[in-house]
Amino acid sequence: MRMWKAGTLAIVAGGVALLGPQSRLDAQRCPTCAPEDTTRRTHVSPAIGVHVGTPQKASLALGFVVGEDWQQDAHDHSRNVALFAEPGLSAGRASIAYVDHGYGSFGSGFGIAGTVLRTWKDPWGATDNASYAGGELILWPIVFIGPRIGLFRSIAGNVGSKKWFVSFDFGIGL
Repeated sequence: MRMWKAGTLAIVAGGVALLGPQSRLDAQRCPTCAPEDTTRRTHVSPAIGVHVGTPQKASLALGFVVGEDWQQDAHDHSRNVALFAEPGLSAGRASIAYVDHGYGSFGSGFGIAGTVLRTWKDPWGATDNASYAGGELILWPIVFIGPRIGLFRSIAGNVGSKKWFVSFDFGIGL
């Protein structure tokens, strides 16, 4: 093993002291990484989902999403409009929704939808053979899985005194 002289150690220690902080600062910058891309890119993609709850019991949502993606402040962003139909066992829906989620957020986000709904075959919490219109809030805490809650008012059909109802379901996807 080689013994270092005191003078050599002082020079090495001085060089580390001078270059150390700079090398740490440079380590935070990626010289080969591209700078942040703030260009907005438009996309069209399919929208699918599976839901269980009121009033449809179980349903499958099918449609498409149109939106744009961009990066800002080192975060991915996406703003979308979704249009989808959702046939179910006891009801069917057609919705247009504003959907906000970040691609770097592991599928979390929310949606706000305007929806028309038609019931049939003994729906949960609503009247048979009635049409409703209303709004819905869709939440995805993680990986596009979460609840949807809506408030609806009857627009056609014999609903008697039950003109309003609240829907609630849990789903995967849109």
